[in-house]
Amino acid sequence: MAKFLFIYRESTESSAKPSPEEMQALAGAWYAWMQKFSSAIVPGGDGLKHSGRLLKGGLVTDGPYVEAKEIIVSFALIQAVDYDAAVAIARECPPGHTIEIRELAGYA
Repeated sequence: MAKFLFIYRESTESSAKPSPEEMQALAGAWYAWMQKFSSAIVPGGDGLKHSGRLLKGGLVTDGPYVEAKEIIVSFALIQAVDYDAAVAIARECPPGHTIEIRELAGYA
């Protein structure tokens, strides 16, 4: 079985903050998704803080992005037989994010 990295991206231009009720509903949707695909989720995924550093050419700047309209907000590791199966799992994620799906090379 192959391993895939789901990289969840969120727009930096969104100024609307969800209400507590909307946050609760979204948390419930993510919990349901994690329960449904618990056998495919590899431990180790997590959310990311909106701050970070970027190292490029020896220069360190604030990041985690440079002139981007989206930032990476979290990630998950998924086991699936192929890209089609990984995409099927990603399609059932709660809405609101762009999801980049990358197969791990298996070096580690």
